[in-house]
Amino acid sequence: MSYDPYGFRKPWQEYRSVRSTKSTVSSSLYALHRPALAPAKRSGCVASLEKLDLSQVSSLNAELLGLRAQEKEQLVDLNDRFATYVETVHRLEQHNKVLLVELEALRQKRQDPSRLHLLYRQELRSLRGLLEAEAGEKMRMEASRDQLRDSCSQLKERYEEEARLRLQAEETLRKVREEAGQAALANSDVEGSIGSLLGEISLLHKVFGQESAELSAQVEAASLPVDVSLAGAKPDLAAALREIRAQYETLAGRNMQAAEDWYRTRFASVAELASKNNEAVRSMREETAEYRRLLQSRSAEVEALRSVIDSLNKQLESVEDRQSSEVATYQERVADLEQEIRE
Repeated sequence: MSYDPYGFRKPWQEYRSVRSTKSTVSSSLYALHRPALAPAKRSGCVASLEKLDLSQVSSLNAELLGLRAQEKEQLVDLNDRFATYVETVHRLEQHNKVLLVELEALRQKRQDPSRLHLLYRQELRSLRGLLEAEAGEKMRMEASRDQLRDSCSQLKERYEEEARLRLQAEETLRKVREEAGQAALANSDVEGSIGSLLGEISLLHKVFGQESAELSAQVEAASLPVDVSLAGAKPDLAAALREIRAQYETLAGRNMQAAEDWYRTRFASVAELASKNNEAVRSMREETAEYRRLLQSRSAEVEALRSVIDSLNKQLESVEDRQSSEVATYQERVADLEQEIRE
């Protein structure tokens, strides 16, 4: 702020300074000539005035002019100093007003606690509450995470168990297929055995028929000479022949019955074995179909469990990342507020 010392003076102040200078000079002249103008002796005053010459008057006038110039300089200096003083007073008044405002603010702060401090504390409490809530949420999420991990481990164990059961089912299916192949081979062997038995039975029928025909021919051939040569012994020979034929027929019947019984027994055993093999093959086929269905269902469950495990792992990672970022943000904010409160 620049200040003009001459601009601060008013016009009437200049007039007053000039007037005061004139009055000072007049008073000086009056004081100088006052002894001469005393009413005591008028004639003495006139005599002293006559003694003054022009040189003294000019020197006095020069002295008065110098005194006037000196007084004017002093007045200008005093005026400048007064203007500086006024400016200083104004500046001090402004500074005093500022100090009063600050004092009032300090008094207000002393009387009423800092609202900013209260706001900071309130915000800090709110953030701490949020932090505690986030900590609780974190604990809950950690418990949920542990539960999910347990579920995941259980699902993994179940998956491993299902995989083991699948391997067992595949092994059982392979064994069943082998047994089914063996049963099919046994069935074909049984069918071959039945065919061979039927061939043997037909062969036995043919052999029995041929032997019966040959025996009948031999009996008839043997009976003719006996009838011619031994007519007297006919009753005994005929009886003997009938007895021999009866015995032969009995023996042939027994052989036929034994062959038929053996055939029936062998056919029944072969049929029973074939039915057992067919039943085993059917049961193996049903068991194989059941194992296939169970294997497909287990495979579908395993795939579903894999997808669930992957989804839970992704969800858990997302929750952990979000929670970590939120906790870090809240901690930074709390630290900033505590730093501001300490400041």
